[in-house]
Amino acid sequence: MNGLVMRLSAFDADAENAVRLIGFFDTLVEQQVGLDELLRNAAVVAECAVGVQDLDGEFAVRATPHGLVDAERASAGATVKRMGPGHQVWLERSPDVALPLDELLLERLVIAGIVTVGRGDSPLPQLGDPALLELVVGRSTAAPERARALHLLGLKPCTQLTLLAVLGEVDAVAALAALLTGPGLRPRRAIIGTLHAMAVVGPLPPDLEVPQGLRVGVGTTDVAVEAPTSWEKAVRAVRLATPRTGGADPVAHPVVFAADLGPLELLAGRLRSADIQGVADIAVLDSFAGDASGSGVLQALEVVVEAGSLREAARKLHLHHNSVAARLARAEERLGYRLSDPSGIARVGLALALRRLRDTDLLA
Repeated sequence: MNGLVMRLSAFDADAENAVRLIGFFDTLVEQQVGLDELLRNAAVVAECAVGVQDLDGEFAVRATPHGLVDAERASAGATVKRMGPGHQVWLERSPDVALPLDELLLERLVIAGIVTVGRGDSPLPQLGDPALLELVVGRSTAAPERARALHLLGLKPCTQLTLLAVLGEVDAVAALAALLTGPGLRPRRAIIGTLHAMAVVGPLPPDLEVPQGLRVGVGTTDVAVEAPTSWEKAVRAVRLATPRTGGADPVAHPVVFAADLGPLELLAGRLRSADIQGVADIAVLDSFAGDASGSGVLQALEVVVEAGSLREAARKLHLHHNSVAARLARAEERLGYRLSDPSGIARVGLALALRRLRDTDLLA
């Protein structure tokens, strides 16, 4: 009956009304209503039909503001939002005539639907780890919903959890998940945007080896209710990772721990690709990457910055130190400053880091 006192058309898109709408759906979750009742209430608030359906045409539930529930699917002009793998919720109102809080209503309907289905009293198939993990790492998920999602994943709010953000091919990600599976433990996985999210119980070893071609950002290890923070840190870390393409690659850093980023975490969390355009040092680095001989210069710069000395860099590159010095001299000529000075090394190190951030823009 709560829906009878709320009408979306009477709501402005302000914080007070947003909180009212969130509280409305939270109440339905707390009352443990079934899927049909959830959709009926949502339809009353939305003042139009709402529904949930799969993408294969085998499952659909639709409710109208008048209380009718049937198996009709969304019309061509409906506004839709994904709900787990292969499913979506929808409003029978096109985006062209959307009300101010339509998007929030769909978001809360997704969350409430996942929790409702997770109780096992609704017929929506195939809703498992991916949708639940999205709830766990979502910053907008309310604490009771996160705790419920953790329970459905077989985890406790106090479980020590590490979030990973992974870029790479699906088969390689699956191979990584297999590597991280132990007795009675398995990573929980989801695809969030362009990233594979992975939740692992406990900390990861600092010398973690990952399949070729993957880039992995490792968030902090903390209690599971703090998963959104760990996920955000993992996303920042993966922006600075570089994949291993084969053999012993002295330049590749396929696994980056957020705890090791220091002040670079601030840059990774704030800077988009568009913010890193027009930097002269980065333009020089790009020019080296564009030809075969220049790639050797770029590699030498990466290793010298990390190694801290020319001789150590030569050892890692399996080159004579004079060969490395020649590459650095070529870089100095183009960059316009000396790499034998600490300030020069710091400057080119920052340029290299910014270049990786520019080429991996994952900010929402």
